[in-house]
Amino acid sequence: MKSAWWFLIVSVLFQPALADTKEVLVECPFSDGTSASLLTTSSADGQRLFVKIDNQTQAAFTDMPDSDFVGEIVLAKCAGSSLIYAMNYGSPYLKGAVLRKNPTSGSLERIDFAEKAVPSLLYLGSQRMRLVIPNEGYEVSSKFLVYDYSAKSGQSPEAKGINALPDRKGYKVITLN
Repeated sequence: MKSAWWFLIVSVLFQPALADTKEVLVECPFSDGTSASLLTTSSADGQRLFVKIDNQTQAAFTDMPDSDFVGEIVLAKCAGSSLIYAMNYGSPYLKGAVLRKNPTSGSLERIDFAEKAVPSLLYLGSQRMRLVIPNEGYEVSSKFLVYDYSAKSGQSPEAKGINALPDRKGYKVITLN
């Protein structure tokens, strides 16, 4: 009986240290009435991000499931019923994503990105999303990099370099910074 009490006392005292406590950074309502939460855990190495949607918690960067991204959060925002976040994890590139539920179909849509600058504009249409990022890395000779998402075909495989901002027609355009 004495060992049972000892175990109980030790488990209660050290439970906070052993638990992987996730803190809510941003709660974002989607257009279909559901929501997404951006969660974080902290350690001596930095922060680790998670996303909770429909009571399911997953790593924030699902495009690279075998990678463990730990670093400093540089963007965490709810804008236009979309959750957008980015992290500096030591690489010269920021790693981030935009999530929303399509206002027509209700299906989850996602743009994953990795660039040297923080995104500046988010274009939201009924069947498309666009994320505009200033080209600070100059891997291409354009002023901006644009990530496209189409409800029919998903995310374009690569960002497209452009010198003028995309046309706003058919989009709600949100300034992110």
